[in-house]
Amino acid sequence: MTLADLGILYVSAGAVSAFVVHRRGHEKGRRALLRALLAIPLWPLWLPVALASSHVSWSVSGETQGTTAAALLEGHEAVRGTPLEALLPREAVERILREVQRAGERREELRVLLERPSFGLDSARAHVERLGRDGASARTLASARLHLANVERLDSLRRRDELLLEELAELVSALRTQLVLARFAGSTPEGAGDIVSEVWARVEVLGTTMDDVPRFSDTS
Repeated sequence: MTLADLGILYVSAGAVSAFVVHRRGHEKGRRALLRALLAIPLWPLWLPVALASSHVSWSVSGETQGTTAAALLEGHEAVRGTPLEALLPREAVERILREVQRAGERREELRVLLERPSFGLDSARAHVERLGRDGASARTLASARLHLANVERLDSLRRRDELLLEELAELVSALRTQLVLARFAGSTPEGAGDIVSEVWARVEVLGTTMDDVPRFSDTS
């Protein structure tokens, strides 16, 4: 790997960190943009400081994006230039980073959307029940049920992405540990191939469309 290749990976991780910092910070405007841009070249140092100074409750997906990016880079660096590099090549790291960033952005947009009163899941369910009790027309009730079904699908996608991002972060962290161990132990990491398969399975699902979103059972 050339210095330019390593730079691309570093900047990709910085871009993910910049997105996280910008989305979760209280500040707006030019100052918020500068704060986010600082995370690109200085993300190993700046991201922890930025997170500690933001007085907000971070979501699971927001936290895991930076964790996943750091683990991917460290895991790749551990096997770079060795026969084990095939387990986590540069192209794989770049693709996973892209999918994680895209899914994180989508999850955040869905979170904001579903917090709007017009997209509230509970209010949509209550509206359908109220129309049924009041004897609304079949057409009116059908429209309300369609709206409810659409909101449920959006909520399912949000929850799917949140779960997959969390699982992916744990898997990548485990893979990173095994690759680092292999580097120092001088042996093939046991089970690393299985973890790689699990990582790709989740990356593939992150790239699927709304039609592929599984139905989650309602708990409310």
